[in-house]
Amino acid sequence: MRKIREPCALLILLLLICFRPCMPVYGMELPAREETSGMNPETEGKDIRVMGSRIPVYETLGEALIRKLSEDQGTAEEKNTGITFDTVEEAVSFGRYFYRYVYWGKQEIRLAAGRDAEGVIIYAWCDDIQEAVSQHRQVAAKLEETAAGGFGLSDGEKAAFFYDWVYENVDYDATMQNKTIYDAVMKGQSVCWGYVSTYLTLCRMAGLTCEPVYQGNHAWNRVWIDGGWKYCDITWDKSLGEHRWKLITEEEMERDSMHETL
Repeated sequence: MRKIREPCALLILLLLICFRPCMPVYGMELPAREETSGMNPETEGKDIRVMGSRIPVYETLGEALIRKLSEDQGTAEEKNTGITFDTVEEAVSFGRYFYRYVYWGKQEIRLAAGRDAEGVIIYAWCDDIQEAVSQHRQVAAKLEETAAGGFGLSDGEKAAFFYDWVYENVDYDATMQNKTIYDAVMKGQSVCWGYVSTYLTLCRMAGLTCEPVYQGNHAWNRVWIDGGWKYCDITWDKSLGEHRWKLITEEEMERDSMHETL
């Protein structure tokens, strides 16, 4: 991987990422599931499901991009972000990670990757850059305030505290229109990914090791507590009005027939 190159313009969100020598030659939607059929294996990047652990270098680059985006004057035309990678695969992987785990707004931003002598450059464009930054900051402020409420608690107490907060503040959206962390945190409604990403972010803000778990068309969380993984499915618990999957052990999760059949 390379670096951020200096005099560049803005940042990114990304609903689609495409490799292009000059013009895009393929694209994919990223909010929930990626279409990989027909893609070149050398350029399709890592599946988001294998990037559940934190990747600090992607987070650092993503945060730097958001700062650049906040300084932009709001033009919608495509711009060079100054981020370069050695390969298209790594650029695509970064884009997926950024959209899924770093950017918390809902406003659509798009990414593209193109080659030059320096490597593979990330380009970005957005219809409303200031709205994208504003949404991201709203979510960050609310979650940082909530995460601070866990100060002084043990890891297990923090994990339970964040579970309770998400459970109490997010309702399941049966219309399937609200799907993001922004929807969950700011609107109080989402499908499973809003639950998962909100809990994931709170745990990570508080210094806990937390990861998403993907199975079929569903996702939930696991958090490392006292030398072992504890699992929670806040989406299903809230939908059923129960706490059946609140920080259960790995052995209990493996025996759970409902998740096993997904």
